Amino acid sequence: MITLKVMPDDGDPYEITATTRDIATWERGNKGASMAGLVSDMRAADLYKVGYLAAKRTGRFEGTEREFTESCDLDVIDDQDEADPTQ
Repeated sequence: MITLKVMPDDGDPYEITATTRDIATWERGNKGASMAGLVSDMRAADLYKVGYLAAKRTGRFEGTEREFTESCDLDVIDDQDEADPTQ
């Protein structure tokens, strides 16, 4: 799915993976949103929403979505760079 490095202002960086559960929740809350659109035309606001959902689900963040956006930087980790063991 989408792996993110979260760099909070007041803590150590950590990685989270937004799974289909997080993306489906984001789609339901945003008319016209789709996983394909998220991947092909990634907007920062949408990335923060999906990252927030993943961070809440995994227990890595306790605050509101606004607090997450205002206190954390995000970096997308490109999982495609890793070798595919099935090749």
